[in-house]
Amino acid sequence: MSSIQHIPGASSSAEQQQIDVKINEVKQLQEELKYLQKAIPEAVSAYQKTVAPISEKIQLLQKEKLISLDIYIHEIKFTKRELEIIDTYMSAEIAQWIYQNGNDIELEDLFSTYAHMHFEEHAKKANTPFSDFFSDESNFNDSENQEPNSKKKSAAERKAEKEKAIQQEHRKKSIRAIYIDLIKAFHPDTEQDPEKKLEKEEISKKITEAYGKNDLFTLINLETQFLEQQTSRLQNMKQEAAKSYIAMLDNQIKELKESLREIKTEHDSLFIDMCKPKAKPEKFLRKVKKELQEGVQILSQQIIILQHVDPSIKSDLLFEMERQNGRK
Repeated sequence: MSSIQHIPGASSSAEQQQIDVKINEVKQLQEELKYLQKAIPEAVSAYQKTVAPISEKIQLLQKEKLISLDIYIHEIKFTKRELEIIDTYMSAEIAQWIYQNGNDIELEDLFSTYAHMHFEEHAKKANTPFSDFFSDESNFNDSENQEPNSKKKSAAERKAEKEKAIQQEHRKKSIRAIYIDLIKAFHPDTEQDPEKKLEKEEISKKITEAYGKNDLFTLINLETQFLEQQTSRLQNMKQEAAKSYIAMLDNQIKELKESLREIKTEHDSLFIDMCKPKAKPEKFLRKVKKELQEGVQILSQQIIILQHVDPSIKSDLLFEMERQNGRK
């Protein structure tokens, strides 16, 4: 689609050049967003397909390790201080497993042994309702966004929000004004010629689709194409229209950049390793799979060692538990 070529009084002005540049920028940003909206879900799906079976195995091995640790602890004698270290470590590790993987009666009972309280009580003390960890994502997001728990907004923030709302409303009105003019001009019922009627139907679809998506640059281009054929309307158009378009396009560029930033941030690793130009997703997935498989081997070896109930590993085990407690 061609960029704007004829804004009255601004055909060769700085405003006209800005409009052309900004429309091209909007188009590039839209193309990038469209690509990522397709590429990232595909990357997520490929990643999950590769990782899920191994992650499930790791989850089960982590549980088995905790149970094996519990058996080892009950088979070996420990001092009161050593048992305190063990209690702290085991309760933290079991709680983390439950938070990450969901309800597990066996581990909840084990948690009570080391934490000396029920898991629900622990979750309440941590100001995290037990049910929150297992609610669906939409409920979790809703609870995050509740106003009573949010920080009071400053005057500057409220002012910025108000200005943004005014700009959005102005943009909507401007887009609607362009839409109404175009839909009137290209309404199929205004055409008697069958061939031209079909042509107007197709253009009307494009106009309606662009309006539905708040796609300003498409509407502007459609309007420009129409104005190029309507000399009288072209002459009545003021230079202020160019400034208005620039402001609206700036807002659209800002919104598109924010959308791109959000989608890239939300899937940071996958974007970098699987969706960026020159990325090598197959190589990345092989690396991830190899690292996870190494984790499976390490856990399996640790479980075997614990199941042998060898007293000689006691000091190393306590050292590692105390180190982990310090980190947490």
